[in-house]
Amino acid sequence: VRSRRQRQMCIRDRMDIFCKGAGDPNIVLMLVIFLLAGAFGSVAKAMGGVDSTVNLSLSVLPPNLLVAGLFIIGSFISISMGTSVGTIAALAPIGLGIAEKTGIPVALVTGAIVGGAMFGDNLSMISDTTIAACRTQGCDLKDKFKVNFLIVLPAAILTVILLAVMTSGYKGSMGQTYSYEFIKVVPYIAVLVGALCGVNVFVLLGGGILFAGVVGMATGSLDLSALIQAISGGMAGMQELCILCLLYTSDAADD
Repeated sequence: VRSRRQRQMCIRDRMDIFCKGAGDPNIVLMLVIFLLAGAFGSVAKAMGGVDSTVNLSLSVLPPNLLVAGLFIIGSFISISMGTSVGTIAALAPIGLGIAEKTGIPVALVTGAIVGGAMFGDNLSMISDTTIAACRTQGCDLKDKFKVNFLIVLPAAILTVILLAVMTSGYKGSMGQTYSYEFIKVVPYIAVLVGALCGVNVFVLLGGGILFAGVVGMATGSLDLSALIQAISGGMAGMQELCILCLLYTSDAADD
């Protein structure tokens, strides 16, 4: 319930409070990190990082561990991209194809993908929720990762074991080869390792964008125009989140 003073404040006073709240260093830094994280995820996806990661994983997984493997693949992609929804969108078509060719229930395959995406997003260093939590609470990204990892690891291990046991007896065959370029997976690995080593988040994400862009241009997946569009599109995808953060800040300052 707002106080009487708050209800009587004029629009000019409210705008002053909003501007002061929006100009807080923690908020501005958080917004910049959001934009850089969005740009990295977009560039890495545009240069084929997601497809190569999925195809590499499917190529090395034994046939009887495909569903458990989808959980692990979803975890890695989500922890690298910082988005569970984007991971689900990338893996769902592949999961449906596996279900159709092997006879494994679609619900089970979908559950493995969603579970892996949520698990990875919970640990991701560049997830919007992780960034917001760390910036507002004043803790390091790697410290949050360590705490979350110990909490969710037992559940993830149990999930992988259950999925492997439940799907170990299917007789289906994919009969398909997967093409991939390992170099396109490296930017994800570099960002993940850098985050765990405590590299400054701005250096980490800026370097990740540059690295993914260079890989994309070197492999012919991106040209300069496509790279710029990918960066722009990734940042644009974070605009709504940035606005919500600014509005919440103004409301908190008003209280």
